[in-house]
Amino acid sequence: MKKMSFVLIFVLGSIMAGNSQNTQVITVKAGEQMSVNSGTPVEYKEIGSAVMEFMYDYSYLRDTTDVTSAVTDRMVLQVGYGLSKFTSYRVMQIDSLIRVSTADQIKANPGRYVGGETFSIYKNYPAGKFTTTDKIATDWFLIEELIPTQEWVMTTDTNEILGYKCRSAKCNFRGRDYIAYYTDEIPVADGPWKFGGLPGFIMEVRDANNHYSFVCVGINSKANRPITMPQVEYNKTSRVKFYQTKYRYDINPMGYLETVSGVKVSVTTPDGKPRTDLTQPRQLTYDYIETDWKNY
Repeated sequence: MKKMSFVLIFVLGSIMAGNSQNTQVITVKAGEQMSVNSGTPVEYKEIGSAVMEFMYDYSYLRDTTDVTSAVTDRMVLQVGYGLSKFTSYRVMQIDSLIRVSTADQIKANPGRYVGGETFSIYKNYPAGKFTTTDKIATDWFLIEELIPTQEWVMTTDTNEILGYKCRSAKCNFRGRDYIAYYTDEIPVADGPWKFGGLPGFIMEVRDANNHYSFVCVGINSKANRPITMPQVEYNKTSRVKFYQTKYRYDINPMGYLETVSGVKVSVTTPDGKPRTDLTQPRQLTYDYIETDWKNY
C-alpha cells in the first residue's frame, strides 16, 4: 500500500481520547510518513512448505511524473509443491520481531514495527485459483480469483540476470503492457506477483512506462521455510470491489476510518494545533498496478 506524506501509527481502538466520547485526537509529528499498524502479532496457518525461495526488488513510482519518487520493497517468492506465495520480506521480519517484543519496546521505537507491502499472492491456493490477502487500515481482505491467462508474445531480446541466460516476452495484463525476462535454466514455471505462464522462470518483469518492476536479486535453492497464511477475520470481496475500497481509503484515509469506526477523528500537531490538511481528500499521483478496475 502506498504511504501518505505524514505518519500515523495507531490501533484504532486505542487512540488518545479527545474532548468527547465520539472524538479521537491523534498527534502527528512533522516530517514523518503515515502508516497504520496494529503492533500486535498475527497468527498464521501453515499451508505448505517452500523448497525454493526467490528474492525480488519490487519498485514503483509514488508520483508517475517524478522518477526520483520510486520506492522499493524486498519481496520473497516461496515456491512449494503445487503452490507458491509472493509476499514482503520486510513484513515477515516485522512479524517475527513483534512476537519477541514487549508492548513497551514497541511503544518506545514504533518505527521498527512498520513498513513493507501489505499484500500477499497465493498461486494455486486453493487449486486452480489465486488468493490475494491485503490490508486497508486495520481491516483484512481476501480475494479469490481463477488463475488469469496472460497471452505472452515472444520477442528476440535477451538478457543475463544473476548469471542466467534469459529470453523475453511481452503481454498486456489488466491495463498495462509488460516485458518479462525468463530462463529455462531454473526448473520452475513461476514468477513474481501474479505473473506466470511462460516456459521458464520469470527473473524480471516491468511495465512499459517503468512505473512498476520486479527484479530477481537472489535465489535460495535449499529453502525449508513453511508457507503460511494469516489466520484473521477477512472481509471476502472481489478484486474490483477491493480496489474501489482501497481508492476510498487512499484519497481520504481519515474519512475512511471515520466511516468504518463511527468515530470522529481529529488530527493535531504536538502543540495542539489542528492538522486539517490530513483530513481533506487528496488526488493520487500514481495508479494501481492493475488499472482495469476503473472500467467496472
